[in-house]
Amino acid sequence: MRTAPHIPWTTARLASLPLTWRRRALRALVTVRRLLTGDKGDGFAATFESVLRLPRREALRLSREAAHHDVASEIEWCALHRRPIAAIQRDIARVRVADPAVMERVAATGRPVILAPLHMGAYVLGLAALMTRYFPGRPMLVLRQRDDMAMETEVIERLREVDVDVRFLNVSQRADFLSAVRFAQKGAVIVVFCDLDPSYGAPAEMPMFGLPFRFAFGTDTLARLTGATVVPLATTMDDHGDTIGLGQPFEVRGTASEERAHVAGIMRRHIQAAIAARPEQWHLWPMLADYLPSSATVQDNSPAGGEAPRDLAA
Repeated sequence: MRTAPHIPWTTARLASLPLTWRRRALRALVTVRRLLTGDKGDGFAATFESVLRLPRREALRLSREAAHHDVASEIEWCALHRRPIAAIQRDIARVRVADPAVMERVAATGRPVILAPLHMGAYVLGLAALMTRYFPGRPMLVLRQRDDMAMETEVIERLREVDVDVRFLNVSQRADFLSAVRFAQKGAVIVVFCDLDPSYGAPAEMPMFGLPFRFAFGTDTLARLTGATVVPLATTMDDHGDTIGLGQPFEVRGTASEERAHVAGIMRRHIQAAIAARPEQWHLWPMLADYLPSSATVQDNSPAGGEAPRDLAA
């Protein structure tokens, strides 16, 4: 029997409000708290300066936004966990797809599909919107390597109440991976996060921001075995609603190293562009060291104060 996750009273109260109300209320509360406590919110500032090559002032602003976003994300998890289904459906209606024609074309083929989101924004709400709008009646299979995240599991399972047939599959063994292939071939939409660290397997070199990033990248093998179209995506949050940005869809036909390098390049560009556009909303900055070799440093690359930020989405 699962133990219900503990949710602080203030978080639960905000989570009970309509989407725009809870996000605006949180922003007001965070602003008041910062004024009262003098909190500079500089927890990620050094990282943003070093990795993103930002001047100190902009790094501090983004660091404050990142701290705010962490709380906002927690509230969104709670909202999906506790709010009535009709309320969740109203929240889903506030999710906008930046290029719906792309998703319509992918869905219209009826072929297997792999959705490859980043850990950004309220990504569960984004997945619910995609499934109900473009893949009604098709099951969603979420691949993962462990099942010890009780809150995440319960929230995603709630999507069944909005007519999304959610299933989980742990893929720590080869047999599990083959089960995912069979699910896809039977019509399931597979969800594989594209920003997992290399320890999750099949690491690929994806240098970004001048640093030797590596990400787990078994998606190419899964796409080749299933004949699936891979759709990279990223969900971002704002006070009025969410936006799903899509990367370049791709398919994998062969096993040549050149093709793997090509599709890894597509994924690299998507990850970098998504993080560069809204760095404060990437949830995995605290695990940055997991993506870099131990010899990499991120503290010696800061520009002089006041230097204009670069265009990072190259």
